Amino acid sequence: MSTRTKLDAAKAKGQRQADDFNARYPVGTRVIAYPSVRPEFDDVLAAKTRVVSTTRTPAWILGHGTPVVSVHGYAGGITLDHVDIDHDSPLGDGEILAHTLTVDNLARFDSWLDRLGIFAKGYRESVDGKLAVTGLRIGSDYADRVVARFGDTIIRRADGSFYVRQAVAS
Repeated sequence: MSTRTKLDAAKAKGQRQADDFNARYPVGTRVIAYPSVRPEFDDVLAAKTRVVSTTRTPAWILGHGTPVVSVHGYAGGITLDHVDIDHDSPLGDGEILAHTLTVDNLARFDSWLDRLGIFAKGYRESVDGKLAVTGLRIGSDYADRVVARFGDTIIRRADGSFYVRQAVAS
């Protein structure tokens, strides 16, 4: 089989997968996406890069035939093999993205907010008599500012605003 024939077959297969995804899941579908690696291959890296979100485009194929879709909170396409439909999503109507804030993802989340032009700064509180970062303050205006502590879920609404769903104490 020639290289061209293999490429055409890969593109046809990828297009069928993208078409099937689009027929079943409209833009705005709640998903969990793993941009770098699925949890069954590297659960630590997958947990750090996991995106709980909604689709922002229909699926399409790349030049070599891999089907991908874009989700809110991540630039570019993510292969459909790394996207799971989120049947138990923490997202509600009008919400497009959810992040559980952790020590490990604080810097990545802060950088993402900076790229959006949204002010964010580490939130500090007294812990055992010492000032320590315990979360993230989002927004520069007192009227729209929210504070998320580690373990809280930060929700982005479709209108661009944020709110925090506090972690449930066990």
